Amino acid sequence: MDEINPEKLAQRLYNVGLLELKEIDEIFSILGSRDVNLSDFVAAATGSGKVTNWQLERVKGGHKVGFFYGPYKVLYLVGAGTFARVYRAENIENGEVKAVKVLRSRYTNDVATTEQFLREAKMVITLRHPNIVPIFEIEKERNRLYMVMDFVEGQNLRDYVRVHKKLNLDVVMDIARDIASGLDYAFKRGVTHRDLKLSNVLLSSSRHATLVDFGLATIEGEDNDHDGLNPRSIDYAGLERATGVRRDDKRSDIFFLGCMVYHMVSGHSPLFETKERMHRLSTARYKDIVPITNHDSDMPHRIVTLVHRAMSIKPAERFQTPGDFLAAINVTREAIISGDLARYDAAKADFELKTSKKRHGTEGAGFCVMLIETNQKLQNSIRAKLKAIGYRVLVFTDPRRAIERITNHDEEFEGGPLTHCVIFGCGELGADGLEAFNFFGAEAETAGIPAILLTNSEQRHFLKMGKFAKHRVQLEMPIKLRDLRRSLVNTIKTKYLSETNT
Repeated sequence: MDEINPEKLAQRLYNVGLLELKEIDEIFSILGSRDVNLSDFVAAATGSGKVTNWQLERVKGGHKVGFFYGPYKVLYLVGAGTFARVYRAENIENGEVKAVKVLRSRYTNDVATTEQFLREAKMVITLRHPNIVPIFEIEKERNRLYMVMDFVEGQNLRDYVRVHKKLNLDVVMDIARDIASGLDYAFKRGVTHRDLKLSNVLLSSSRHATLVDFGLATIEGEDNDHDGLNPRSIDYAGLERATGVRRDDKRSDIFFLGCMVYHMVSGHSPLFETKERMHRLSTARYKDIVPITNHDSDMPHRIVTLVHRAMSIKPAERFQTPGDFLAAINVTREAIISGDLARYDAAKADFELKTSKKRHGTEGAGFCVMLIETNQKLQNSIRAKLKAIGYRVLVFTDPRRAIERITNHDEEFEGGPLTHCVIFGCGELGADGLEAFNFFGAEAETAGIPAILLTNSEQRHFLKMGKFAKHRVQLEMPIKLRDLRRSLVNTIKTKYLSETNT
């Protein structure tokens, strides 16, 4: 191959569409002659802002494609993973700078990988939140799939922690709050991340944190056929194996956000880092984590207890939702800002845990409640109250669909039935709710499942029409948490625990 010179390089830049003839003339005009050396031409071309070093190196290397994806001109490579590369790119039509994530060419004909790539785009494209990097479009260029996202000026959190080691507590709390806020937003729309780690958080120059890479995210109620053991989700598989929960447990994100807080506060990863598959799946990796206080015996009590709860090996003792974790982060953040830096006290922590269990308890741990209710405000209220005391909650608005889900399902909840109790809300459903309640109690397949009928003051006549039994009861709205808790204990635990003991 002939040695490249300024004229040949200029011609190549023109051929691939990076420079117009007029722009080439302008560069040589800056130099005052066409008889210049290559380094001077490169310096003038990059100095003028017409091309980037990345583009020049690619062109000098003989690459003819990969500079444009739709209207987006690639400026730099900013990140590369197993399946895709991410570029900083400029829209040639309006000048906007975006991030363009491109599936690697080797996976173009890999159906499973392309479907996963498309799935991430279609899932996240519906999410719009300040702490989630938005995806705007998914397209193809020369049969290469790419998605267009906001470009975040800054770096990923892994690189930031690598440089700064142990972060200031106020910085940690701000970053944790941002991450939990994004997770909470996604969770309320049925999406869990499933690949939480420092490298999947982008940090702007103002330390604003945003979540990226939902490639392994799951949607509530979705059938997931993957085995959870590919290299990017193996940590989740290891955790769920160690804790004995079902695959895609919604509380796994909580654990790994706790790991991130641990790392930021202490400067050390809680999980020993390895690329060995079997070591990453080892239960000891998750059960034998070094206490965070081993890294700093003066660690504030509030920080230690926050991390301990998030990273509990017992899923029922963790925060049960990102919203729960977010609320605790906000309380801890305000305490830290106000100067509450009291040293960790193990005895105090044990007392707080016992008190919390008595007050809120994990009385619902291992049990699932299905709520049939069309009023969204009431849905949210009941779901939040039940989740706060450990129950898993499934929400439906259509009684028929809910009952079909129970009778036709092929899944279990933590080794038991799909649901342990069904709450039928009649406030807006009216007679349809009562009819569904009675039908549920009459069918052989569902008659033994506990059920609660919620009625309002105008529906007291339903008491004469309902098919009630010891495990099928009625409550009148507005409902009080203590009454709902008592009914659940009397129906669910009386039935299932008595069956276990017989």
